[in-house]
Amino acid sequence: MRPFGFKCSEATKQKIRLSSIGKNKGKQPRLGAILSDETKRKIGLAHIGIKLSIAHRKKLSESHKGNQSRLGIKHTEATKRKIGLASKGNQYAAGENNGNWKGGISPINHSIRNSQEMKLWRESVFKRDNYTCVWCGLKGGWNKELKRRIILNADHIKSFALFPELRFALENGRTLCVECHKTTNTFGGKSKKVI
Repeated sequence: MRPFGFKCSEATKQKIRLSSIGKNKGKQPRLGAILSDETKRKIGLAHIGIKLSIAHRKKLSESHKGNQSRLGIKHTEATKRKIGLASKGNQYAAGENNGNWKGGISPINHSIRNSQEMKLWRESVFKRDNYTCVWCGLKGGWNKELKRRIILNADHIKSFALFPELRFALENGRTLCVECHKTTNTFGGKSKKVI
């Protein structure tokens, strides 16, 4: 038996490689071997809970930078723009180019509510109000005193449906926690019942 740390010559390493061909059944697979789904699942289960060092995570991060996919395909900015336009299915882009296009059956309000412009408006309202409910003063996130998570909503003061010109106006928005938002007269379609 060789002592720990013993260095083999290249010729010895080559002999070991040649002698181990076909003898690897039931052991760790060779580099480049095609694994079955069951084996992949078992390997995944064996790695659950393993913590990687910060240096190792940085190394992994560096090795993945610049890769657009697992295959290492790199797209130009023009191609990225075309892919983005083709994958959007709302009224702001050519939805017909999307493989999931079904003839424009999505309601326009749904498309607007899921648009990038709405996401930016919502984030601006939260930042302006310092991620705090303007009615009760609870800050979003985990609350130690209440021992629960406070979820915030960006509420339209004047109804989203009735005032389309004010949908993206910052002054028409306010930050409310879910409980306070439920008490407004426009939550959950209440304004439809009033009119």
